[in-house]
Parts: sequence; structure tokens; C-alpha cells
Amino acid sequence: MSTNENYDISYHQLTKEKQELSRETTLLVVLRGKFQLTVDEKTENLTPGELFVINAGAYYLLEPLLQTPCFYVEVRINSLYFASQFPAYFYTYFECSPKQKEHGKMHAIHTLRRQVAELCLSELNEEPTKQLKTTLFLTQIILSLVHNFQREEEPGALHSDSQKLREIIEYIEKHYREGLSLADTAEYFFMSESSLSKFFKKETGDYFSHYVRSVAVKHSLTELLYTKKSIEQIALDVGFRNSKTYREHFKKTFGVSPTSYRSAHLAEATVAKHLPLKSQPENFNIKEILTPLYSYVQTVIEEAQASDLVLKTKQLHVSVEQELACCRKKELIIKIASLENLASKKVQQEILELNDELGIDYISIQSLFTQPPLTLQIHQEAGLNSFPAFEKLDSILAFLKQQNLRVFYQLSLPKFRKMGAYEREVYRKFFRHIQSCFGKNMLSNWKISCHFTQTEVAAYYAEFMEIKRLLQGQFTEIQLGAELPITDPFFKKSDLEAYRFFFEEIAPVCEFLSFSAEPNYVFQNLDTTFPDLNNYHQYVLNKTLYVKHIMKEFDVKLPLYLTEWNTLTGMTRISNGTFFRGAIILKDLLLLDPFLQGYGFWLNIDLYEENTQDRPLKNDGLELYHYYSGKRPAYFCLWLIRRLSGTIVSLGEEYLLTWEAGKYQLLLFNTNYFDPHLSTEEAFLQSHSLTIELALSIGKTGNYQIKQIDFNRHNGALFYTYEEFRHAGALDLEAQQYINEKTRPKIKVFDAHIDDTFHYFMNLDTNGIVLLEFTPIYN
Repeated sequence: MSTNENYDISYHQLTKEKQELSRETTLLVVLRGKFQLTVDEKTENLTPGELFVINAGAYYLLEPLLQTPCFYVEVRINSLYFASQFPAYFYTYFECSPKQKEHGKMHAIHTLRRQVAELCLSELNEEPTKQLKTTLFLTQIILSLVHNFQREEEPGALHSDSQKLREIIEYIEKHYREGLSLADTAEYFFMSESSLSKFFKKETGDYFSHYVRSVAVKHSLTELLYTKKSIEQIALDVGFRNSKTYREHFKKTFGVSPTSYRSAHLAEATVAKHLPLKSQPENFNIKEILTPLYSYVQTVIEEAQASDLVLKTKQLHVSVEQELACCRKKELIIKIASLENLASKKVQQEILELNDELGIDYISIQSLFTQPPLTLQIHQEAGLNSFPAFEKLDSILAFLKQQNLRVFYQLSLPKFRKMGAYEREVYRKFFRHIQSCFGKNMLSNWKISCHFTQTEVAAYYAEFMEIKRLLQGQFTEIQLGAELPITDPFFKKSDLEAYRFFFEEIAPVCEFLSFSAEPNYVFQNLDTTFPDLNNYHQYVLNKTLYVKHIMKEFDVKLPLYLTEWNTLTGMTRISNGTFFRGAIILKDLLLLDPFLQGYGFWLNIDLYEENTQDRPLKNDGLELYHYYSGKRPAYFCLWLIRRLSGTIVSLGEEYLLTWEAGKYQLLLFNTNYFDPHLSTEEAFLQSHSLTIELALSIGKTGNYQIKQIDFNRHNGALFYTYEEFRHAGALDLEAQQYINEKTRPKIKVFDAHIDDTFHYFMNLDTNGIVLLEFTPIYN
């Protein structure tokens, strides 16, 4: 046996049944022979080269299968050391067994086995770099376990307790040098001392004070071995009140005093022992150890990619539950700024494609026209119907009627106040013209949302009521609403009294309300490149909940529209482009679903840039089209959401399952929130990739055709497609059209027989999305 303060390595020959309690995370690797392993009431047969991970606190049973000798190596990782490297250790479970090879884990298992072999071989050698190597290999083992073999909490474990334990452990790691006490920690977490003590002992198996001292002792090793500080000074540095307590706890942990530990390690570093191997374990032929260990180190999986090493693995069990809700498509509002813009052939083509693929409910405008049409003036002066008053707009109105599109008119009351009597009369005549030429039914599809300034709602009350009287008198078909005057960031203004006038005087005469949400104001006037972004990651959802809260406080029950919104994108073109936000946008849409009647998107980047010049922010929004009508990621997020149909039968943090007429749709997403500036760091993005081991239980046996749609940075993100052409200064029309055609989600189709449960393995890139559609095959 090789013993280290952070791990134990032992070699065993199994000749009869053996039952053990695993007090630490334990890795077993078979060197020779076969045996049966039973843990957590599950039994597996292990053969040479196979590896199994047993979690701390688990009982396991080993039984030899053959008469031939059976040898295996056992590596136990000290729990306190594991927790010091990975604070979530005490509520994390690992699963690594031969069965996982069937789910695409072969390379990850072989990598972990190689790391175990390297640790064992390093421990057998005596060389000056031994300690550095063993520390490196142990760290790699822990990293592999965390990235590739984490699984969900044990059944019955409470997520809230796990979260609380994680926070307590992280708090200890940050404050152990301050001489942390149970009372201080209990007060910080709003717990009594007895409650915290019992909770900590139950969850970790260790007493709070003992754990804090052990953390401090572990952290003291660096100073002890690599500085000339006195024992007394080191004890004070890591939070002990005196050196006596430090010495006592150090000896309990390592079996020797800190002085002896320092002397022994200094002597080992000074006098290198050039022995090729330590004495081999008792009763073992050295070949029984070295031959398989060296073979594991040399094992190479040719098809493995480097990116596999950074994939975190998650087991996901999805099963059909009760009917939770119906997939109702929210009303989709497309912003084009001015009605006149619909005269553009490009805009019309994009609208037609959108309406055909996604279905549009409203075209959102901020003005009818930039100035009164010249034909109107000629019509009035000549008095002849051969000069139609609104000829240019008639073709646009005909287009809207043909496509069954309604209008969402966002009318600025400050701009309305500045209109002269003539311009207001032109607007009235235009609505009369629509009634006479296209019928009153067309106006019944219109909404007018009045916009106040965010600080002077009462000052524009007269203009609002003037519009209200006009609609009541002549255009009763049009619905009137108002935009909530809530600034961004909204949480800087939380006084409900500020909104009393709006909700008591304006809202009662409205038929709907609207609002907007833009989190990127956090990047204005920054003193630092990386601000605290915690409040902005789910900013749109939080603002929506705040709006619903205010409406409830004032007892207002009206349909609510989110006319314009954004996710956190940063303030540079490169961060906007490289920050793929697919899963973030999609998850926002799912979370917003219960609270909204509809939501809006800018049609394309041309219109967005042209009509947002007066805003302080100079960043991209959620436009659906790029230049040359290339589809941006927001388009495909909408496409996936609106593709879902039927009834939601299961819902989780990273998935949604629907059912309709025998067909299942499973939407999976790997949502990651981080500072947009990090979006240019490829290694960082890869580290947030996720491997899903899916077990979908549908409770029915049958043959299905499965369609897999992958939407991620490399399949559907326009900016990344352009990156393939980065060496060209300018691209001609043919290249632009090729890029637009190539940029779309990837589709894969295959048939499968499902026996109650469908097992599948897939990779999700950071903020990537996968949609699996299961269509029954009837013979």
C-alpha cells in the first residue's frame, strides 16, 4: 500500500467474497482476472482493464468469478482534499462503470484509467519530481470525475439542502483564515448554532469545527514546505489562535507534527533516491502490476477529439408525466419602424418568409409615414379622384390584408404633441381612408400603444385622452393600450407610488399594456470592463415579474406585450457576434410564456440600426435577419419554439417534452450565462460544453423515426459561418448567398425501435439546443 495525505493506493488479490464500506471516493481498476461487484443493489461483472467508481459512504461487495488469480488496484481520494479542490464534493455523486461505454463514454473512461495508471506508476518510482507528478495526476483524476462522471443527486436528496451546503463550504473556503467559528457562520446563514452543526454533520459526516480546522491545515502545507516561516506564524496565517491547537490538529490529520513533516519533506527534496522502484506490494509479482499499468498509459483512442476532454457529462432521465400545459403560440410582433418600409421588396420578402414559416400576428410601427404624402396635397388641391390621396400606402395596406397581418402602432405622445393641426387631420383622414377602401374589419386588427416619457406620465394625459376620444368617436374597432413607463435598469426605481397615476388614470381605459426590457444599460459609463452582471443574466424575466407584481398591486388585469427586448450582449460588435445566445433566448421565451400575450422582434439589422440611432446603446438586438436576408440565431430560436405542438407532458431545467397524436418532441438546451466579453475565449466556451446521457421513458413499445435538429455555434450561427471566410476582405453576392444558405441548424434522421425507454448520447455546445422528434412508424 502507498499512503499519501491526499490519497491511498492499495493492490489486492481477490480469492473470496469481500465486503467493504467506502469511506472516500474509491476507484477500482481490474489488473487481472474477473470478479463481480455489487453496489447500491446493482451488480456488474468486471474484466481486466475495466474501471468502476464507488462513492463515499457506499457499501460494496466483491466476489471472484473464476478460479484463476484476480488482481485489482484501489485508489481512495481523501474527502477533505477532494472538497478543497471541488467544494460541491459532499453533495455530488459520480457514476463510472463499464456500461457507460455503450453511451459514448469509452474515451472518457480510458482517459480516467490512464490517469489512475500514471498516478500508480509515479507512486512506485522515487525521483525528485515525484510529488509534483502525483499532485498533477491526482488533480487530473478529480477533474475527469467532475467533468465526465457527475450524475444527479441521489433520489430523495433535497436540492435546497445541497445548495445550502455548497454555499457553506464556499464560505468556509473564503473565510477560514479569519478563525471562522460556528457562531459566525450560523449568523451569516440565518441559522441557529445547533441547526448548523446538525445539518453540517448530517450532510458531510464531519463536525463543523473539525472540518474548518482540516481545511486550514491543508492550506497551511504550502507555507510549511516552501517558506521559512515559523510554525507559530503559519498557525496564525491560516486562522488558528495559537500554535498549540494547530500542532494538535496537524498531527491528527497527518500522523506527525508539522516540524517533523517539514523536516521529512526537506530531506526528501534534498537527497533524491534514485531507486527505480519501491518494494513491490506483498504477494505480487511485479509484472502483475507494471504490465497492465503501462498498457493503460499507452492506450490511445484514435477517433477521440481534444474537445472531448472538456465535455461535462450529465445523465438526464425524462419520463412522461401528467399533462402540464398546452403549447400555445404567443402572438408574434415584427418591428419595422414605419409603415412606409413595407414598400421595400426586401422587407416584403422577409415578411412573407417569416409569415410562411413562423406565422406573424402583428407588424409593429412607430410612424405611418415620415411626412404627409404628396399625393394627398395634390388630391386636396385638385379635388380630383384621379389623384389618389394615399396611393403609396394603398399597396402596403393591400399586402397586409392579403397576408392577414395586423398592425401594432407604438405612438409616441411627445411626438403627437408636436404635430400641428394639419398633420393630425392627415392621420384622421388616413384611418377614414382605410375604413372606406378596405372595410372596418381591417381596423379591428389594429392596436395603438401610447408611449409616455418615463418621468412625465401626467404631463401627457391630455394627449392620451384626445386619442381615446378620437377612437371612441370614429374608430371604435381599434384597441387602445399604453406602454408602462418603467426605465432600464428597472430595479433602480422600486417605489410603487411612482406608477400610481399611470395605473389609476391610464390603465383603466386601456385594453392592453406593453413594455420593453434592455439589460445592456449595465455597460454604460463603466469604470471596469467586467461589471457585476448577476442582476442582468435573467433581466427580462425579472422585469416581467416586476411588471406583473405592479399590475397585481393595482388590481390591473390586462393582456401584456413585450414589444422590444434583448439579452445581455456586451457593447462591442465582436462580442455581439461571437456570443452565441441560442439557449439563453430560447429559455427566456419558455420562461416568459405564462406571463405574456405576445413579444416583439426587429425584422432585420438594417431597420434596427436605422431606427435606434438616438439611443445611448450601440449594440445588436434580437433582429431576425442579417444583411442579404441571412437568418440570425433569434430566427431559429423562434422557429424551434413555434415548431413545438400538442401538450407539455414533462418539464425540467434543461428540457421540455411534448406529445400530440402519438408524436413526441423533446427540446434540450445547455444554457450558460457569462460575461459576453468571454465569448471570444474558445477554451472557455468549450469548457461549458455538455454531454447528455439521455434516458427517455415513454412507456410505449414501438418503432419510431427520430429527427434530430442541432442548433449551436457551428450549425445556425451566422457570425461563425462568416468566420470561415475571414481571410477575404470582401465577399461577392454569390458568396453571401452561399453563407446564408449554409447557415442553418443541422438535421439528422434515423429509425429506432424503442422498448419503453430510449437511451441516447449527444453533445450540446455552450448555449446549444437539440430538438428530438419521435414520429411513430406504422406498419
